Amino acid sequence: MRKLSFLIVLPLLTVMARAPQNPHGDKLKIDCSDCHSPQGWTYDAESASFNHETTGFILDGQHLYTECRACHTTLVFSEAKPSCVDCHADLHKNTVGLDCARCHNPNSWLVHNITEIHQLSRFPLVGAHHKADCQQCHTSPSLLEFQPLGIECIDCHRADYEAAINPNHLQSGFPTDCDDCHRIDGFEWRASGINHDFFPLTKGHQLENCAACHKTGIFEPLPSDCYSCHQADFNNAVNPSHQQTGFTTQCLDCHTTDPGWEPARFDIHDAFYFPVFTGKHKGEWDNCSTCHTDPNNYSSFSCLNCHEHRKAEMDDKHKEIGGYAYNSLNCLNCHPNGTEDD
Repeated sequence: MRKLSFLIVLPLLTVMARAPQNPHGDKLKIDCSDCHSPQGWTYDAESASFNHETTGFILDGQHLYTECRACHTTLVFSEAKPSCVDCHADLHKNTVGLDCARCHNPNSWLVHNITEIHQLSRFPLVGAHHKADCQQCHTSPSLLEFQPLGIECIDCHRADYEAAINPNHLQSGFPTDCDDCHRIDGFEWRASGINHDFFPLTKGHQLENCAACHKTGIFEPLPSDCYSCHQADFNNAVNPSHQQTGFTTQCLDCHTTDPGWEPARFDIHDAFYFPVFTGKHKGEWDNCSTCHTDPNNYSSFSCLNCHEHRKAEMDDKHKEIGGYAYNSLNCLNCHPNGTEDD
């Protein structure tokens, strides 16, 4: 009985060992008839009932017309991998990552919305950058490599910075923060919005031509005091002559930064010379020439122009004062504040 059982089992094991294995591997669990027919083993897409969506990889776009063997190089279909780079050569050489769907779709390799895609990056394309060709920034032999670039202006525009001559950026020691002077949304290099707060360019200093002050073409720091730039104006002033009168070179003592040096107000006259904006002489004169009769020499002055009619009176009042003489210098010496008591 035992021998009979063994004789039955042994042929059965032999048959099982000789049974053909599934050429598609053990992971394929669909029925053979989903792809094959009794007429042959050749896959017939028209009569096959197999739905590729069940694999998790939907065939759309160009994939609808691709030969199965282009992706499934062996009959073990599970060995095919779903990533784009598993089938497609990365012509960008991993310079933009491996997620091809960020830019491409199954319909075509052409990218029509690269600007919109770039707006999501760390360097949105605005102004002149919106119109630039990709290759102007991303240079490579194949024109398909897009190595990450620095996002500071100088990273791409160092040659422009070093070649600038009007003004010469290198000699002037300009900062490499280009957007201090240039607008990123501009289409030319014309400087605008320069931060000149260290010396406000207002009123008379609101100049269109930087060379009016920076005459050498080198925009190195200039002295901020008025006289260093306006010495010629000071020396050439004739009404009054600033040099002969010995005026201070602190221009702001009298002038504002309004165009034309006007209005000018010599308020320090009261503290340093004689009170004419305050005290009894306030409003008693029309202009400087009322007292300073020589327009070429403001160090000379006359009290008698206004007080000549009081000579007899003053002579009588001062007849007992030694050294008295009715002249302007004596008037000032005894009355430095313009009152009778000083």
